[in-house]
Formats: sequence, C-alpha cells, structure tokens
Amino acid sequence: MRTQRESYQLFLSALVVLVFTSLMSTAQAAVSCETNFGEKAFVIERNSVAFIQTKEIGRKISSVLGAVTKKSHKGFKKIIYKDGYKHLIHIEDQSNFSSDNDFLAVTSPKGHKMTFPLNCSSVN
Repeated sequence: MRTQRESYQLFLSALVVLVFTSLMSTAQAAVSCETNFGEKAFVIERNSVAFIQTKEIGRKISSVLGAVTKKSHKGFKKIIYKDGYKHLIHIEDQSNFSSDNDFLAVTSPKGHKMTFPLNCSSVN
C-alpha cells in the first residue's frame, strides 16, 4: 500500500509529464510570418527559421538558419544572424498573433536598426 507521500510524488510526476507534453505539442506548430509589404517572409519551426525569397515567378526557400530561442509565458523571441545582420523575431502571444505586438527588428553591423511589424499565422 502506498503512503500519502508516495501518492503525492506520483501525482506531481504525472502532472509534470502532462504539462511538458502539452507544451511540446504547442511548440511544434510551425509559424509563417511576413512583413506588411512583403520585404521579408519566413517560416519558424522549432529552433530553425527558413527565410523565403520572393521572386516574380514565385517563392522559394533561400536559407534555413538555426536560431537562439528565448520563450516567454505566451510567446517567444528568436535571434538569427544572416548576411552579417542580426534578426530579432518577437512573437508576443503564439495563440493570438497581432501585427501590433509582433515584430522583426533587423540590426546592421554598424548598429542601424529597422523594425517591421509582422503578420503571422500557424501552419499545420
């Protein structure tokens, strides 16, 4: 027969596993983002970002880069270095995308910064 302490530990372990699996399942959804006028477009999947090159004929993936990710309560930040420029992608709330709160900040090697609002959506 289990003691009260063993039952409590079993309950906590099950709760941690449940929370972890639910977080992992929401984090695995890909996110597609584009700036307002289409200057930049990319797809975020786990720890990688695939920039999409826009051409008159159509779109194609130009590069897939690894990203440093910092998760927050509802969203995340990703930092990518591409062609000498630092790209900071900030998504405030992953379940409720908003161009008012989501942005891409591109910093040049000389320190000049351009910020673009993002229009994002989940990709299934």
